[in-house]
Amino acid sequence: MTTRNESRSSDTRETKQRRTTFEEPNWLDIPESVKRRFASEDLALRWIRITLRNQEDYQNVGKRTAEGWEFVQADEVPEMLHSSDVREGGRYVGAVCRGDLALAKMPKELAESRQEFYENRSREMVDAVNAQLMNSSDSRMPISNQSRTQVSRGKQAKFQKD
Repeated sequence: MTTRNESRSSDTRETKQRRTTFEEPNWLDIPESVKRRFASEDLALRWIRITLRNQEDYQNVGKRTAEGWEFVQADEVPEMLHSSDVREGGRYVGAVCRGDLALAKMPKELAESRQEFYENRSREMVDAVNAQLMNSSDSRMPISNQSRTQVSRGKQAKFQKD
């Protein structure tokens, strides 16, 4: 009777490559190498919706381009071409797309400034609602605000497959 060498079996290729849990791939993940390269150039990346219900979303694209977002061209991210589409016609020629989204870039300082602006705006709106709530409080029926703000993400985006 032969005994099995445990150290040998733990070093096999199947053991190293085996996953213990299944995770559905996120189609919106940007490869780390692409993120690092754009970060080294002080650029932020983001997916922007370009179509809505099979029609071009001019309003959203116009708003995002006015904010400073520019579409990433296929030659800038060759490592993403195997998992993304490249627009060959229309307004977004050469843009890297996944479903109804296109990859866009913006200078990092501008993106951080934009994020901070919208966070402050949201905070001010919540504070204004809370102040108005407290002003309408009556001693006969006092209002106390014990709410906490918590940010959570919804379900992952799902794309229809052709």
